[in-house]
Amino acid sequence: MNTKLTLYLTISFFLTIFPIFGEKKLQVVTTTTNLKYFVEQIGKERVEVFSMIRGYDDPHFVMTRPDFLVKLNKADLFCQIGLDLEIGWIPLLLQQSRNYSIQKGQNGFCDTSVGIKVLGEPTVNVDRSMGDMHIYGNPHYWLDPINAIQMATTISQALIRIDPVSSDFYKANLDIFKKRLIDLTKNEMKKFTPYIHSRVAVFHDQFVYLANRFKFTANLTIEERPGVPPSNAYMEKVIATMISQKIQVILISPYHNKKYADFVSSKVPGSKVIVLPETIGATPDIQTYEESIEKMMEMISNALSETKSK
Repeated sequence: MNTKLTLYLTISFFLTIFPIFGEKKLQVVTTTTNLKYFVEQIGKERVEVFSMIRGYDDPHFVMTRPDFLVKLNKADLFCQIGLDLEIGWIPLLLQQSRNYSIQKGQNGFCDTSVGIKVLGEPTVNVDRSMGDMHIYGNPHYWLDPINAIQMATTISQALIRIDPVSSDFYKANLDIFKKRLIDLTKNEMKKFTPYIHSRVAVFHDQFVYLANRFKFTANLTIEERPGVPPSNAYMEKVIATMISQKIQVILISPYHNKKYADFVSSKVPGSKVIVLPETIGATPDIQTYEESIEKMMEMISNALSETKSK
């Protein structure tokens, strides 16, 4: 047997025994770090995932970079939060990507809001005088771990569309991830039991899904209109409401201007502002979705306990 034939048979043998060996990984682009994590949990070693923004970036307003187009052009799959969260920057990028397979309606396009029970849908006609309102409802749905299960399911379905041969692999990984999230939700709900029905204030109306799942109220916003700085008169109303209703915790995300929340807190005796890591990478220690949920609930619980004891 000559050397070339021996080499050919050897390579063929290993490709048969280890089919993943030598296979090209699916190239996936996501808008957020949480979506990147979800794709990695379902796709494992068969995907290579790039998140266009970091955990402490504001997903509503993003300064795009040339490498975004390069990544999109080569992507097999694109995943977004949807509900117009990325409306200010994604549509043009997709249009300029010159990648037909990831356009809306194609197999390589994945909107994880599909199947989500959306909260905060406007009950009146929306116009620009109302600020940066989301016409399809509140897009921060990933803050509910049960919604994260639906997101992972949608991602699994998208991966199967473009890689049907590996469908059993993706389904098995989804089942494992789903169990982790169910256990996470049960554990956090149990730990939060002493604080059920507590009330907090928020800067932006983004923690409604977290509050809805863990049974606290977070509907008093310091932001008068989405994306518009609050007036002094409006902040005085918020301060009066917090004092009268004994609300002493204000929640805010890392990418929002903290000065308004700090001002309100300075006028409400005993209150405090909590910056929550709502996404992976919001702070260096948050490397998984589960850590993000656990940390947020711990911070809220501690803040409610501390303010209550004063």
